[in-house]
Amino acid sequence: MKVNKQNKIEQEIIKKSNHLEYLKFEMIDDIWVVSLNDLAGYTIVKGYGETIIEAINDMHRGVI
Repeated sequence: MKVNKQNKIEQEIIKKSNHLEYLKFEMIDDIWVVSLNDLAGYTIVKGYGETIIEAINDMHRGVI
């Protein structure tokens, strides 16, 4: 049940990623990479994970 809920959340993130204007989502070699970018488009911090949520959490750990 948890996996299905997580998949739904990740699908929503992908569908609405254009609304998250300072986050960039990429799939590189079967690993999700989420980058937080500044106004000029430069990467501030990146996060990596097997799922989008793991990558966002990893990126967040880099910020705090």
